[in-house]
Amino acid sequence: MGTRTTLAAALILNLGLLQACANPEAAQASRQAVEADAQTKDEAKCRENGLEPGTPAYDNCRARFAQARADEVAAQERRRLEFQKTLGGGTSDYSGH
Repeated sequence: MGTRTTLAAALILNLGLLQACANPEAAQASRQAVEADAQTKDEAKCRENGLEPGTPAYDNCRARFAQARADEVAAQERRRLEFQKTLGGGTSDYSGH
């Protein structure tokens, strides 16, 4: 009976993941929530350092955090593309030929 429960749970989880992939609005809402959370954390970190909103130092602090996030996203995309190249074995879709 435990195996059936595990199988049912796995099936439900996979269906939930599939629905998330098929629902672009949910994916967009998720991305927006992640971005809002990051903004809140950035603001808190800058304020913890004694910086006040509206000052050049605060703006620079926020810009550094935003740039660090953008750099990480770019690095993740490069890793994803490299992985795709590995899987594709240099096929024309990934090799640029």
